[in-house]
Amino acid sequence: MRTHLIVLAASFCGALLGQAPGVAEPPALEAPTGESIATMAPEPGAVRPVSTASVSRVHVDRPTADGPLWAIGTAWKASFDGDGMTVIPFFGSLAPRNFPLRVDLASVQVGSATLSLSRGEPAQRGDDVRTDRGSVTEVVTMSLEQLEQSWVFDALPAREAIVAEVRMSGEYSVSLLEQGLRFANEHGRIDYTKAVAVDAKGASLPLAIVWAGDRARITIPQEFVANAALPIVLDPVYNFWFGLGSAAPAGQIQSQSDVASLQGGSGRTLMVWRRQWSLTDQDVWGLMFDAGLGLVQTDFQIDFTADDWLKISCASNTWAQNFLVVGEVRLGIQHNIFGRIINTAGVPQPVITIERDGIVGSPGNNFDPDVGGDPYNASSRYTVVWHKALLLANDIVMKQVAPSGSLVTTLPIVIANSTVDERNPSISKCCGHLPGSPFWLVSFQKTKTALPYDQDVHGRFVDFSGALASPEFVIATTSNEHTNPVSGSPIDHNGIRKWPVAWETATAAGQPREVVCGFVDQAGQPLIFINFGSQIPGADDWDPDVDSDGTRVTLTYSIGQDDFEVATYSLVNTGFGFREDARSGILQVGANNCREASIVAEYSGGYGRSTRYYVGYTDATTNTLLLVAWGGFEGGLPFFNYRDSYCSSNVPIMASGSSVIGEQLQVLVDNGSPLAATMFNGPDSISLGLLGCGCLQGIANGAVFGPSNLYWTVPNNTAYVGVDLSVQGLSLASPECLSLFTLSDIVDFRVR
Repeated sequence: MRTHLIVLAASFCGALLGQAPGVAEPPALEAPTGESIATMAPEPGAVRPVSTASVSRVHVDRPTADGPLWAIGTAWKASFDGDGMTVIPFFGSLAPRNFPLRVDLASVQVGSATLSLSRGEPAQRGDDVRTDRGSVTEVVTMSLEQLEQSWVFDALPAREAIVAEVRMSGEYSVSLLEQGLRFANEHGRIDYTKAVAVDAKGASLPLAIVWAGDRARITIPQEFVANAALPIVLDPVYNFWFGLGSAAPAGQIQSQSDVASLQGGSGRTLMVWRRQWSLTDQDVWGLMFDAGLGLVQTDFQIDFTADDWLKISCASNTWAQNFLVVGEVRLGIQHNIFGRIINTAGVPQPVITIERDGIVGSPGNNFDPDVGGDPYNASSRYTVVWHKALLLANDIVMKQVAPSGSLVTTLPIVIANSTVDERNPSISKCCGHLPGSPFWLVSFQKTKTALPYDQDVHGRFVDFSGALASPEFVIATTSNEHTNPVSGSPIDHNGIRKWPVAWETATAAGQPREVVCGFVDQAGQPLIFINFGSQIPGADDWDPDVDSDGTRVTLTYSIGQDDFEVATYSLVNTGFGFREDARSGILQVGANNCREASIVAEYSGGYGRSTRYYVGYTDATTNTLLLVAWGGFEGGLPFFNYRDSYCSSNVPIMASGSSVIGEQLQVLVDNGSPLAATMFNGPDSISLGLLGCGCLQGIANGAVFGPSNLYWTVPNNTAYVGVDLSVQGLSLASPECLSLFTLSDIVDFRVR
């Protein structure tokens, strides 16, 4: 058996800091003697510092001749004795103490026989620690990021069921998971999951893990044992969910994270950040997570050369199943735009020179890049925007990069240039899905051409092919200072595509700022803008970021220098007003200084349906980068799906509007005929063969009947989100059932 002690950066779902639904919280385990360890990510929505590995190989030592064997990797240390092992994860230099997990094989039953387990002597053999326990051999294979533990049965007294009990103790409470157990405390958790039996021929069988008070019980059934080729290996998996390292090696400062989610396909989330080697050398690192936010690749280097990577950004491409990381890279006094394609395994491809004076592109220094991805599952591109400085001018320009890493555009395309400065560009995380206009919104800061020469926010659309899809338009222009705009992926509100945009506003430069967020339509017309500041008098609200799941918009922004908030909003029909659907309050670690938040929807722009956003941010107090999962709301089109009723008369039915809470939908049956009506309830599938027809009733019994032209306003209550409902038409024309009525097809929808 191989029991994996896998170091992961964290995975969560559901509401922020909430208990996973349906998971009970059993009593805490007894605390072991001696010291202990901690800081795995707490429950869903918990913080997740990134790894700061500096160990280059596993070190093994036996400090005393008659004591245990010790080993240390990047994120763990462990001791091995004659009965089992004690694992101590690394949860940061500022963890209050250790929280060890003791693991030993308590008993093995084969049928009615109990195997004798002798005390062994752990010995190192290459990367393994092997301990002969008499009836079973324990093997622990060590690598920098994980321990793999196996119990191997070479011989059995009978071909009957094997019941293994693994005693596990530590300062943790225990709860049930679908595939095993979770050991958790306020600092983090360890998941013990995915047990499997494997024989010598490679036959395998997934096994249940049962918690029996102070031990895990795993049973290999008699049918598998009887047919197995020895040896049999029993293989549960330990998943560590925790935060790695509260400080980078040698005190290197860490900052400015960005996140991107790969829509569809393999399902990946990339987090990137900067690590400061010196004042003139910033490196870039990354973490890659799978669709469940399990770690695919621990912190890997995107750049650790002497090049100085400044502002960084990342986006995804669904068709190519990869990511593009771009950065402003300083070489001496020259500022350039470089990039790297990252595959789904977290492996960087060669560096791309996107813009460099004298090498590729046009003259001038280049600053503040941002990149937009594409959710379309066919040939598509990345679009990179930045501001170019030549002499006294600062213009906004762009290029497209193929997901292979080649430049689609050799010379930059000018988005905005004039006699005044344009700077701080931002592009939507994605250009949106079909149907709808696949446009990125590029927003940027622009100086007025007349007194008082304050800063405004302008925008322009770019389509998926790299063509400029609109003239430049004004988003915000008053006597206030409007700075640092950010663009979000589009939403589809009642069939109309809109793009969110947010920025900082202040009465004058240097005064406290507020964060404003709103929408522009495809014509570049502002629809509504609301001040989303903390409403704390005198508070400085700044550094916004925004994205959408296709239905709602989620915004992050900092409050002062040490806190930030995350909030989700919907557009409502009346006056295109905003409705706040969820707000986190302040996200922080105790009194720590948390800021520099970035956000992406799991399915940015609503390409698929998801309830999650990912928020990365910096904890400057402990010098860590963290990631949280924020429970959003289901987005994506279409709102309505149609099912066949198998009636031959084909009574027409058509749905329109929106199934978002607080909004209205319409269902029209038989073109509003007075001989028709609607049935409205939860979905079902009931054959009406006993009524002498081949029709299918797709509405649960107890349906509510309404007119043939049904208007329904979805209750403005988040408790309805996720509820599945159906509407079906009934007509007295061309009767089939009991020679009285016939049915239309069924319209299914989910409240969002």
